[in-house]
Amino acid sequence: MENGQCVRTPATSPTSEVDDVYSDLYSTLSQVTSSTVNDIDQLPYQLTFKSAVTYLGACLCGLLFGYDTGVISGVLLKIRPEDISREVITNFDKELITSVTCLGSFFGSILGFPLSDTYGRRKTLAFCSAIFIVGGIWMALSKSLSLLIMGRLVVGVAIGIAAQCVPVFLSEVSPASIRGTVLTLNSLAITGGQFLSYVAAYMLADLKHSWRYLFGISAIPAVIFLALMKFIPESPRWLISRSEFTKAHASLRVIYPAASSQQLGLKLRKLVQDICKLRKYEDIEEPLLLNRSKLFGPKSKAKTSKQSMDGNQNGTVTTEIPDSLPQDRHQKQVHKMEPRAKRALVIGCVLMFFQQASGFNAFMYYATILFEDLNVSNPLLPAMGIAFTNFLFTFVALGLVDIVGKRAMLLYTIWIMTLSLLLSTVSFDINDTRLILTSVLMFVASFASAMGNIPWSSVEFLPLNRRAFGASCISCTNWLTNTVVSMSFLSLVNHFGSKNIMLAFALFTALNWVFVYFWYPEVKGLTLEEIGKVFDHGIDVNYVYRNYH
Repeated sequence: MENGQCVRTPATSPTSEVDDVYSDLYSTLSQVTSSTVNDIDQLPYQLTFKSAVTYLGACLCGLLFGYDTGVISGVLLKIRPEDISREVITNFDKELITSVTCLGSFFGSILGFPLSDTYGRRKTLAFCSAIFIVGGIWMALSKSLSLLIMGRLVVGVAIGIAAQCVPVFLSEVSPASIRGTVLTLNSLAITGGQFLSYVAAYMLADLKHSWRYLFGISAIPAVIFLALMKFIPESPRWLISRSEFTKAHASLRVIYPAASSQQLGLKLRKLVQDICKLRKYEDIEEPLLLNRSKLFGPKSKAKTSKQSMDGNQNGTVTTEIPDSLPQDRHQKQVHKMEPRAKRALVIGCVLMFFQQASGFNAFMYYATILFEDLNVSNPLLPAMGIAFTNFLFTFVALGLVDIVGKRAMLLYTIWIMTLSLLLSTVSFDINDTRLILTSVLMFVASFASAMGNIPWSSVEFLPLNRRAFGASCISCTNWLTNTVVSMSFLSLVNHFGSKNIMLAFALFTALNWVFVYFWYPEVKGLTLEEIGKVFDHGIDVNYVYRNYH
């Protein structure tokens, strides 16, 4: 033992020693938590001011994510060549102004991984907000195309960090019973931000240089987030990984306001044990410091009394955890991900690829241009209809995702996306503007109900020590695919026609349904630590149904 750390210690039979320790810990815990009274994740959820500020504060970054991606549609409609020292703004210029944000988001997603793991989720979101403020002011003051592109790149970095960090943070500060709803709140904030960008574009349409105001407005929510920082706790799981047990306990108190001290203590111990167990399989440079006197009470043998198991008398639970948890040095795997984590990451990345390959963001970015080409008198109106539909049907996901389950939601809605895109193929072929708008709205409604938000929640599949890295990979998949689609959409439409592009999008959504049916698992109601079992031996898509229903 070294200073109460989880260190690798030589032993005659390391594997046996490790297994004995963890067997002792988990058999004890399973006895203690066998009753519902000690199952903190099954408590009726009680929303408090602090927890509301935590969720809504984090969602402000999602709001900025949505606003800064959606605002480009109104900007492209109102910006004039002379505003950015150009004689003409070509389709390529429009694609570049749009797609460079996606490229910046790709790099921001990469940057978000080391930032959130090193400095914490909370500080990373604060840094992200600061970049949003700088990027918003930069774009508003741009006098040339190159400066505008650089500003869009800067704000793209902030979007990428938000896309990586917000789902990780929300998944780690929400109880299992409402985690799907909380993660959907972020998607609601994104779609709400997109809708607000269209509303702002419509309301400011008559102002000279209205596009500058549209960019400048984006700094306001970031300022609000920084003002709320002191009310937002850090992720308890990240704090535990840094041995900040007192702060982790305080965070758990915010997350589970209705829990007793005994239940909070049990949850904290369970999280510590799960994190230490990860260190049995993975090589972690920073050891977990175990302060037994603060966390687990006086030293004694691992045991549970009948009184503590029943939750009566003084309600204390005595569980011995050694100062040094032995680990098998023969199982050291530097920079090597466990097979189950690899499977989880692949599922998350593939689903995110299909989200962008469906072409949704092409409609969001270029809606005004598409309807302007169709000779619609005010292209902002149908574009606002698309954004409002996206926002409205995100409430469907918010209300049903924890009841129906993510897998079922995807299977129920993806086929409607495919049907809608096939209908749009016909409508573009006959050049029927009303039918085009109807089919696009059907597509957006079905997309927002599931595919618009569920891929972002795939971070819940990953273990704690791979969650930030996996979130970066999932986010990078989004932005890389998004960059390709947004950079090429107008050119492809001009070359192949809208009809054929819609047909290609329909093909990707059909493949998406097949992928979800065979490989996407249901995890509703499972804690973050339990989800790993779904990927232990392949991908058990029916694990929840078989074990709990």
